[in-house]
Amino acid sequence: MGVPDFPITEAQITGLFVESVLFGIHLLTFAYCVRALTSTPTRWRAPSEINWAMLVVSVVLLANAGFDVVLGYYHNLKAFVFFKGEPGDFDGISNWINVSKSLTVVIQTMIGDAMLIYRCWIIHNCSFLVVALPILLWLGCFASTIWVITLEATLHSNALVVAKQLQPAGTSFWALTISLNIITTGLLLWKIWSVDRSNRRYTGTFDGAGGSGTTRKSKKGSHTVLRNVMRIIVESGLLYSTTALITFITFITQSSGVYVITDAEIQIVGIAFNMIIIRAAILAGQENAGTTMGRSTRSVPLQIVHPGITSTMGTTELNTTTSMNTNTNMNSKMEVHVLTTQYSTDNFSKTERGGDEESQIRDDDKESL
Repeated sequence: MGVPDFPITEAQITGLFVESVLFGIHLLTFAYCVRALTSTPTRWRAPSEINWAMLVVSVVLLANAGFDVVLGYYHNLKAFVFFKGEPGDFDGISNWINVSKSLTVVIQTMIGDAMLIYRCWIIHNCSFLVVALPILLWLGCFASTIWVITLEATLHSNALVVAKQLQPAGTSFWALTISLNIITTGLLLWKIWSVDRSNRRYTGTFDGAGGSGTTRKSKKGSHTVLRNVMRIIVESGLLYSTTALITFITFITQSSGVYVITDAEIQIVGIAFNMIIIRAAILAGQENAGTTMGRSTRSVPLQIVHPGITSTMGTTELNTTTSMNTNTNMNSKMEVHVLTTQYSTDNFSKTERGGDEESQIRDDDKESL
């Protein structure tokens, strides 16, 4: 049906314009993302230090988004320039361009959902039990994708993507992906919040004069690394989930505006993914800048039940352990890879000997958030 005052021709032109603008932003964030993944503020990373999985995903998201822009441009040229008479070719649901554009949207969405599940799995100590429901929802999205694309390719009629024949499959896909985003983001935030709440009472204090370490209560309102991580996840999650929700609303109301919002959504998925990595890298730089020469006081970055400091001649590390389950061994170690970061100070041996050099903090693969 579509909204009478927003015909398909206007929707296609508007969608191409919006997507082109957002693609420019996507390109910019991609460049910064690659820089964050391949370098530190002082040097290029060695190949073994690069998170190749995140780099490949970022490239795939950009390539898929760029392909969609090319398809949209060619579709508009074909409809308004090459087609004789009234603009046409937009309502041929089984036209290869329409099918291909639908495929790029669902592929982009499913990659974004898969990376969200991956991050949740990492933070929950690689527990498949925790992400079992999100994985089932993702598989439902995959089945809905096959359903939608098959219907579009075989319908062979003059209809839009919001046609009644596509409503069950399309509604299922967007409902599942929104549910997946809400549940998985909630699991991420719950874990980080619970860890931060346990840590909030403690900070590690390193004495440069004697090399001794103490633990004291932190200020209630102080900002921690984990709170910054939570803010990054919330803001990126809201950007992505809000777009998916608007897409769902325009789809079930059979509005031609769905063409505009899906064109925007395919770029926003990539932008949100890149921004998490970029902001994690900025956070790592701020942590490095916060390291002081004689005395370093910071919130314990992960989680602790028994805070402690283990010192050696070469390094000093904050070791944090907690019980994964009250029914399991209390000595089990939980390694929460929020930013898959390891904090180490390489020059504490010099400080213990009375040296004046600053301690070094090494942040490994922080971008894999």
